[in-house]
Amino acid sequence: MSQHITIHNLNYFYDSQSELLFQGLNLHFSVGWTGIVGKNGSGKSTLAKIIAGLLVPNSGTVVGNETVYYLSQDTDLSKEELSDFLYDNSKESGKYKNLLKVKIKSLEEYDHLSFGEKRRILLAMALSYGPASLILDEPTNHLDFESIQIIQGAMKHYQGIGILISHDRSLLDDLTTSCVFLEKNFYSQRPGNYSEGKREMKREAEKRVHDWGIRRKERKKLDAELKRRREEASLSHKHRSKKGLDLHDHDGRSKKNLARVSGKDGQAGRLKNQLEKRYEQSERKENEIFVNLPEKENLGITWKTEISKRKHLFLWEEDCFDFGFMKLNLNTHIQIQPESKISITGKNGTGKSTLLRFLANQCEEKQIPYLYLPQEFSKEEVQSLQWKFQNLPADAKAKVLSGIHRLGTDPKRFAESESFSPGEIKKLYLSLHLEESPEILLLDEPTNHLDINSLEALECSLKTLQTALVVVSHDRRFVESITWEEWSLENLSLVQKHLDRI
Repeated sequence: MSQHITIHNLNYFYDSQSELLFQGLNLHFSVGWTGIVGKNGSGKSTLAKIIAGLLVPNSGTVVGNETVYYLSQDTDLSKEELSDFLYDNSKESGKYKNLLKVKIKSLEEYDHLSFGEKRRILLAMALSYGPASLILDEPTNHLDFESIQIIQGAMKHYQGIGILISHDRSLLDDLTTSCVFLEKNFYSQRPGNYSEGKREMKREAEKRVHDWGIRRKERKKLDAELKRRREEASLSHKHRSKKGLDLHDHDGRSKKNLARVSGKDGQAGRLKNQLEKRYEQSERKENEIFVNLPEKENLGITWKTEISKRKHLFLWEEDCFDFGFMKLNLNTHIQIQPESKISITGKNGTGKSTLLRFLANQCEEKQIPYLYLPQEFSKEEVQSLQWKFQNLPADAKAKVLSGIHRLGTDPKRFAESESFSPGEIKKLYLSLHLEESPEILLLDEPTNHLDINSLEALECSLKTLQTALVVVSHDRRFVESITWEEWSLENLSLVQKHLDRI
């Protein structure tokens, strides 16, 4: 069983693209979990498929990947595979069924399971096989907090070479002992977990920017000096040239000859040539640093918000919420004040999205300006958003593209795209509403479909939000950084908590 996977001088590009996705890639994976992080489109899943042997690089080598199990983001599973696993009574199979709380007894039950339950079965299968290397692509995406904790606990039992693609910072920090950071034109592998690696990446990025600044300043200084030398060389050439002198001007011709013999005027030309070489070297070094400069940090977006002058944006004094198909019991009055920052948490299916839509309807009825971000958009809603964006006036479109850029998407590529990913649609929706003045933001799983850079850009935006915020999210680190009150939905009841006392 191999203890290492080594990638050496790997190059890869898509047939549809002229630029290389990976160029001269060198990475090393050993026993334990290594994280792979980067923006959407940076090549995370492509790299995983190359390591798993599902894609072939254009050049370079991958060594030690003879036994790799790759678990993708989908939940497709053949009946044969599921049957083999369900009726496998081995010790390893039983161990991971227990750890991941796999409870189904028949094949027919699988189609009726939740997404999270299916993910747990797939992971239990992968771990029970005991592969030398295991690649997990976003294993906790769209899962509730309890499912994330179950998966995280099971992953700690894996003893082989683990490669984890994830935007879950808590998962990365808890499991990984090294991280690969993929950026445009640059990659880096760092020891330690995500937060440790990011701090080191930031320090090195600042040094690259500093070094580039020094080279740029040096090149500009040489440029100014080179211009002066060229002028001197031009004058020197005129001093030595006999062009334009009268054939009988013996005195003038003698002076020109003396200048040529003494070489004083020719020295200006030689100095110019030397300086040109220095300038070329300086420019080359500056460009070498420039191509490896970090991408600009996304600072997030800013809404044109206004703090409400109302005493309450929402006040519910009844003993429950009755949604018709379900009730949520309350042990106290529920209120949202003008500057409240509230997270709604709970297992999938406990009514979080239903409660958020109820709050949106209440704002609508009371004519309170609000912004509601749904968890997913229908096909018709996506088409409507695309049409609205494409028909904006030039200045309004520029503002929207600026917002999209500040949330981590290349505006030029976005403007040229004919279709958008779910994460890009979410950024478009938020950016289209920047000029409005909501008194409350109601966001349903806003980090779903976002890469780690975009997630942190959105987090930065919401940290500075002055108005009220109610957010549904399973990302514990995210909600703890932007809210200070929690509405936890447990056993058909709403329990209020303060995050600083959890």
